[in-house]
Amino acid sequence: MMKLFSISFLLCGWLTKTSAQKGIDDLINAEKSFAAYSVANSTKEAFLKFLDSAGIVFDNGKPVNGIETWNKKEKRPGVLNWFPQYAEIAVSGDFGYTTGPWTFQNSLNDTIVARGQYTTVWHVTKNGEWKFLVDLGVSNTPGNSISKTTKIDIYKLSIATTVIPHVSPLISAENNFQKIVTTNKAWAYKEFLSAGSILNRNGYSPSVGMQAQKMIIDSTLPTIQYKIDGSGISESQDIGYVYGTTVMNGKIDNYLRIWRKEKGGWKIALEVLRY
Repeated sequence: MMKLFSISFLLCGWLTKTSAQKGIDDLINAEKSFAAYSVANSTKEAFLKFLDSAGIVFDNGKPVNGIETWNKKEKRPGVLNWFPQYAEIAVSGDFGYTTGPWTFQNSLNDTIVARGQYTTVWHVTKNGEWKFLVDLGVSNTPGNSISKTTKIDIYKLSIATTVIPHVSPLISAENNFQKIVTTNKAWAYKEFLSAGSILNRNGYSPSVGMQAQKMIIDSTLPTIQYKIDGSGISESQDIGYVYGTTVMNGKIDNYLRIWRKEKGGWKIALEVLRY
């Protein structure tokens, strides 16, 4: 009986790993298809095709419904392109994120006139389609000519998908981080930033590794005020996100934090902060 249980347990683990592997490949392909559709058709048509019905974009410092917002926009000339540099997926295999460089050209034959780093959170809908839930980027980053996606594979603590996903522990971690960061910035990031994390800021390449991140953290204003506007979590409750509004020296902007549930609790896997 014990032997049968052990075989069943190992088989379940193998199936979960296989599902997650297929899921991350599908996630990466969805992001690449999104970018290709933007180049071939238009940015507007691409966003309308790949946005979830409840998906969020940001407009003048405000999180707004993406479908409604893009339906109101005019179709404009120009080529927006991007590539997934990093990708991670939940154990459930149906929720994840990618981040990578974006570029803008007036036409395919013109030089790049703007560039940055995007971050997009995705999930699989009830119809089995990958749609994105939130998208936020930074700008004026150095050139980035990567052509291969790094799959982030860090151990996560997941919960059986039969359990109804609950976002409150994630929100609690976010609130605790916000409370500490206003009084002790260095300690807040030391306590909550994952060892396998990415920091995205205007003017910088994606920051990974302790030394590079220390420079970014040191330059982050300690007086930033945060307001949570929305959140979401995977069915396996091991990856989630929080987005909201920031106020810095009277200027309103936005932020996005993607959280990962690790052995030490909820840790920041990726942070997009614009200032």
